[in-house]
Amino acid sequence: MPTLLSWTSVGIGDLDVFIPSPPCLVVYTSYADDEPESTVTFFWQEESTGMVHHQLLFMEPVPFETALKWAQEHAPTRSIERIHVKHARIREAPKPTAQVRHGVKKSPVKTSPVKKSAVKKKAHVPKQAAAKRPKRPAGKVS
Repeated sequence: MPTLLSWTSVGIGDLDVFIPSPPCLVVYTSYADDEPESTVTFFWQEESTGMVHHQLLFMEPVPFETALKWAQEHAPTRSIERIHVKHARIREAPKPTAQVRHGVKKSPVKTSPVKKSAVKKKAHVPKQAAAKRPKRPAGKVS
């Protein structure tokens, strides 16, 4: 019977990098609209180049337990000793936490009146009398 290992990943910033232990199978179940979607993927590594390859073997709208059972049955056909598993649980809708609070009347905030002395007014300057022109001498009328 193959060994079950939890999904192992390394976080690099916002990126999660999955690190399998090839050769292995990966059983992954996610949920869309409360319906399961399960996959089983085969990972292996080329001995000559070291490259890691993968192949999708199983993809069905079945629960996690069904996909895991399928993987356990097919692991011996590929000489697989490890099965990595990740089961994304169904997310429940967040429950409202807001509570009704009865309104409490707050007393108005008292402010100190603005001091009138703080604003200076310009001193009143009387209007100067308009400069009068000297009258012209009356001209001779001929």
